[in-house]
Amino acid sequence: MPQLIAIGLIGGVVWYGYRAFKREMDRINKETRAAEKKAKEQTVLKQDKDGVYRPIDDE
Repeated sequence: MPQLIAIGLIGGVVWYGYRAFKREMDRINKETRAAEKKAKEQTVLKQDKDGVYRPIDDE
């Protein structure tokens, strides 16, 4: 009987650890997606004749 209790406790800890790991990976994934989106929205620069990088006008 004590073996069953030990196996149950170990199983519970593994299950809880897996859920916590999955939750953390989801959080990191959301942060990464937000950072990628923000990076895409940044201004695009182009090098001028004098070698200085300037923002490209969309006009």
